[in-house]
Amino acid sequence: MSTRDVLWSSLLLLAAFGLYAVNLGRAPIYLHEAEVVFALHAHSIATTAHDTNGRLLPLYFQVPAIGENVWFHPVIVYVMAPFLKLLPLTESTARLPSVFVGLIDLVLIYLIGKRLFHSARWALVASVLLALTPAHYMHSRMAMDYLYPVPFVMAWLLCLLIFIERGEIWILFVATSLLGIGFYSYIASVIMMPIYLVVTCLTLLLSGRRPMRQYGVAVAGFAWPLVMLVLWVSFHPAVISETLGRYQVGEVRAVSAVGGGVSMAVLLEQVRHAVRFSEFTGRVSMYWYFFDPAYLFLSGGYANVVNSTRHVGVFLAPLLVFVPVGLVRIATARRTPLTLLVFIGFLSAPLAACLVVPEPYAVDRELELLPFGVLAATFGVKYMIDERGKAWRIAGVCLLALVPLHFAFFCWEYFGNYRLQSAFWFEYNRRGAMEEIIAREPRDHPVAIYMSTHRIPYLDDYWRLYLIKHGRQDLLRRTVYFEADTLDVGTVPRGSVLLASRQDASLQKLVEAGELRSIALIPEPGDPPAFEILQR
Repeated sequence: MSTRDVLWSSLLLLAAFGLYAVNLGRAPIYLHEAEVVFALHAHSIATTAHDTNGRLLPLYFQVPAIGENVWFHPVIVYVMAPFLKLLPLTESTARLPSVFVGLIDLVLIYLIGKRLFHSARWALVASVLLALTPAHYMHSRMAMDYLYPVPFVMAWLLCLLIFIERGEIWILFVATSLLGIGFYSYIASVIMMPIYLVVTCLTLLLSGRRPMRQYGVAVAGFAWPLVMLVLWVSFHPAVISETLGRYQVGEVRAVSAVGGGVSMAVLLEQVRHAVRFSEFTGRVSMYWYFFDPAYLFLSGGYANVVNSTRHVGVFLAPLLVFVPVGLVRIATARRTPLTLLVFIGFLSAPLAACLVVPEPYAVDRELELLPFGVLAATFGVKYMIDERGKAWRIAGVCLLALVPLHFAFFCWEYFGNYRLQSAFWFEYNRRGAMEEIIAREPRDHPVAIYMSTHRIPYLDDYWRLYLIKHGRQDLLRRTVYFEADTLDVGTVPRGSVLLASRQDASLQKLVEAGELRSIALIPEPGDPPAFEILQR
């Protein structure tokens, strides 16, 4: 890279960091339950080298609150841990690692663009387009693992491009090793990373590289990181059936784990018979939903507000022109092994989303789409501005000028109405409720702190996180979790405080009867209060 390239890239990264990190702890408005779970595991790894279940540096992280055989992929936790080793646990620091993952994506797409377009200018355009992509921006600001496969896929693509240029076999090994390691980044990677291995072999074939040694190296690079997985599954065989059942793939019965007398061969045979072909065909029919122009460029996924404001697409609206133009350009006039990688990458991105969850427009399941879509759009911009006549050039420049304007509208929505409308999806103001209790403790010094688990899932995880944030883990000794419907108020010591949902009818009756009194309503910026602090 020239000095000029380094300067422009540095300025872009600095601007992107400011844009991606602004008001990080308050937008999204609250921590999602998944963010809390990841943050607690990462903080525990950072401070004790054990997860919250007491396991030393585990390969996967168990989440008993969801199910006995529910295990989350580990990459996000081990990326977060160094940050929480150096920084105190807060909403912002929990989300900060994802910001850096997003910035790494911008660097990688710049380097990929340099090789695809042989131009720093067009590489910079690709990087800017990715930086201003709404889905990329939103997922770079959440402590969730949806975005974490993307840098592995982009690094694989970059290494594969370098290998095709240079022919050095070790680069091919590194490329597929990145896919193998990326297998641990998110559940959809279990499907997508093997697909990209197949794409690697297809690329080798199309580029005229046919020695079996290269295919062997590619497979070996992918396989070595998975050795640990094979060993791990041998100790947790029920995970396969439980995971398939959780994602509604067939009617797979749970089997016993270690000591259950079920071999891996028997387990896999059960899975093979339980998964019905008709279900897979139904999932594949959803494939076309993921290329709906309204979803991609206008409204985004409407099913889950965590992933979309519902007023801006996965990509900005001008890419409604750039992406199709770029794909057509690749398919008709620029067909090389390198450009076909972009084409295949774009078309294959929804495969895991179709097979994993029966949820149309689930952008979080297909974020690998983003870099391939942006590269296709850059091909389209370049074609319109550099390779066509005056009318096309004017249209391309005008559409490109609309990109920052549409992103400005997205930001206005994201930091405005979206924060208010998404409170329900981010579990309402648990932060305010728990920080209210912590703030009252030195003043009122409650005898005990009662937490109603009725209608408030993951309550214990949120409480532990905010106690860590404020350095008040000592309050755990005085914490009692209870079910509102079975509470015997006579056993509650006088002076105790209770956190309750406003929908707890049984507790509201106790307030009306004078057995409890309300001492604080926890406000919501766009909704009626969801939580209330009571006192005995």
